[in-house]
Amino acid sequence: MRILASRLGTPLRSLAVAALIGNTFSALAAAGAVSAATGPPAEQELRAVESQLAQALSSVDVDQLARLWSDDFVSTMVGGHVVTREKRLESLRKQKPDGTSALIGSNERVDVRVYGDWAVVLVTSTWLADGKRVGDPYQATHVWAKREGRWRLVAAHISEVHP
Repeated sequence: MRILASRLGTPLRSLAVAALIGNTFSALAAAGAVSAATGPPAEQELRAVESQLAQALSSVDVDQLARLWSDDFVSTMVGGHVVTREKRLESLRKQKPDGTSALIGSNERVDVRVYGDWAVVLVTSTWLADGKRVGDPYQATHVWAKREGRWRLVAAHISEVHP
């Protein structure tokens, strides 16, 4: 992993680390070494931050996104391109400088798996523009880390779900 990580740029290195962590926790949970849930409070906190995230994305609230995303946040977007926190925030600032959005996101399903100070959240969402659905639903895999007492999004991978 170290050789691979040294050859990857910072965004890809962060994504590789997030994937390795997610795979490790999944294997440990399957083996019974890690509990798949540390209790309702953590799950409730994560559901709340996922709701805040959906609202911030819908309203293009760049300040709120900056608070929710870790400094080393990396996302693989629907088209397959990888963006860092700073690049994504910069893009959103240019896209909607007035902070308004015609798109409204809605989380249809949120599955939370907590592993101590780490969590993997699977979110199925739809987006509406002028009351009409835009494309197929989306599946996002979010990796959250609890840092300094609050949940921060470390990595995201978003795919369109085709029926």
